[in-house]
Amino acid sequence: MKKLRIILLFLVPCFFCYQFSPVVFSQSNDLGIYSKEILILQSYQRDYNHTRVLEEGIEAVFADSEEKVRIRYEFLDAKNNLDADAFQTLATSMTQKYQDVSLDGIIICDDDALQFYNRFGQTIWPNTIHVVSTGINSLRPYSEGIPGMVIIEERPDVEKNIALALQQNQNKDISTLHFIYDQTTTSNEIRSDIIAMLADKYPRFESQHYYDKTPDELKAIIDSSGADDLFFYVLYSRDRNNITYHYDEVPRYILSNAKNPVYALWDFYLGTGVVGGYVASSYKYGESAANTLLDLWAGKPVSPLTYEDGSHYQYIFDYDVLTAYQLSDVPEGSTIINQPISYFEKNKDLIILFAMITAVLMLIIGLLLYAIRKKNTLNQKTIEIAELNQEIVDTQKALISKLGAVIETRSFETANHVKRVARVSSFLAKEYGLSDREVAILAAVSPMHDVGKIGIGENILHKPGRLSEQEFEIMKYHTSIGYEILKNPEREMLRYASLIALEHHEKWGGGGYPHGKSGKDIHIFSRITAIADVYDALRSIRVYKDAWTQKDALAYLVEEKGMFFEPKLVDIFVANINQIETIRNAAYQDELNDFSQIYQYLKEQMEE
Repeated sequence: MKKLRIILLFLVPCFFCYQFSPVVFSQSNDLGIYSKEILILQSYQRDYNHTRVLEEGIEAVFADSEEKVRIRYEFLDAKNNLDADAFQTLATSMTQKYQDVSLDGIIICDDDALQFYNRFGQTIWPNTIHVVSTGINSLRPYSEGIPGMVIIEERPDVEKNIALALQQNQNKDISTLHFIYDQTTTSNEIRSDIIAMLADKYPRFESQHYYDKTPDELKAIIDSSGADDLFFYVLYSRDRNNITYHYDEVPRYILSNAKNPVYALWDFYLGTGVVGGYVASSYKYGESAANTLLDLWAGKPVSPLTYEDGSHYQYIFDYDVLTAYQLSDVPEGSTIINQPISYFEKNKDLIILFAMITAVLMLIIGLLLYAIRKKNTLNQKTIEIAELNQEIVDTQKALISKLGAVIETRSFETANHVKRVARVSSFLAKEYGLSDREVAILAAVSPMHDVGKIGIGENILHKPGRLSEQEFEIMKYHTSIGYEILKNPEREMLRYASLIALEHHEKWGGGGYPHGKSGKDIHIFSRITAIADVYDALRSIRVYKDAWTQKDALAYLVEEKGMFFEPKLVDIFVANINQIETIRNAAYQDELNDFSQIYQYLKEQMEE
């Protein structure tokens, strides 16, 4: 038994050391987070648009699949360095890097990466079974296929582009077709195909092939071209001096003053000054590669050679360039970039919103008119009908005034009270020194200070006499009810509205409700709303009292200075009483005008 314990003590640590060793980690796809691990071997760096878009197509397919795929990336930078010694150095580095990594698949992008894999792949990744190569410009060298690999051909349809260009420029006497390339692997393959195709399909046209020109030389050729010339920008990333350019750098430069439209074969040149055309989509080639790898994992039969069938191509044009060269005859179903957005498309959501609002308002108006006409059959007297429909009119006003009018519909004797409180509060906030933004917020939220009264019974709200102690305790709850209705910490307006609803009965000297706060512990918005609310309430007729005079109301504010109200606010109020009364009277006049207009409208309707 003792020997068994010694053996276990020895074996258990060994087991854990093995399980958590770097070798096991590298072969376990991150502890089971991923079900597959692949490598994307790119010919070029990510600053080449074609490279990025290929990756996006691959990643999108795996993101939508059931497989959880971890992706590694390697970049050969073949646009900048095709030196064999550089490839050998990379191969040596990768052999060391991947010696303990088990890959479930490799996606090879473009010809240079395929050549690199053919030379070094079996040494670097000897155990990888599934390999897909996409974006290969010619399958001629691989007509027998490559064991263990699926190759997806990328062959631009130059013939279709020439036919399109001739159709769009049929009003010109085109005699010469010009093709712009460089001397990269892809360009050399395409150039030989184009030369053979031209001899077979377009022998009547002269052709010029520029594959050893600098950007300055190409610009001079394009700028000096005539109306009988037609240009095709094939591929260009390196000049004869081995200077490498960003993918959009050369076309933007050489096409800045082009007299003739220039067509492209790849979608990533759109937006650089080319017209567009029947272009290849790097994204679609990435999708094809990823879908092929998923089929291989699923055990589906896959042809080792996938010839171009046009599924990776589409008609895409630049609206600005089409317009500049007055080109039309765009094939049906084409994609147009940079096309101006119509007013409706630009404002679609807003238009739909207003249409819905208008429809609702029309429905409300229709219901109102129906109700008026129905009541008219019961009573022909205009005044009686107006009185019968006052509640309906008030309802319409409530819909327009939204939340602030909720209080008015429950407190008929305080109509327009919240509007007057809002205007006076806004004035006091400016005089107090608050910012324009704070003044605007206060004006918007102060009408909601008494929204909690919707939770107080009518017997208390409209009691004509003084409230009993028990009734007053119930009335106090309107502050907490309002806070609960409005509170929303994620919305600034509601946050301040709920604060005012909660605190507008707190007192500067303490002793208010619901929490007995004092001084600057009470938010300035609440302090301002409180004095505006109290003054307007004193100056207004209520079911339980007559309106106070201006003198008596001001005397009360002064009496409560430092106790109920902040002294500074009382001083501002007293100093500006004439302006405040003017503001209140304007609100009264607005209310009278509103009612007068509605009354006149109803009267006219009844007289028809």
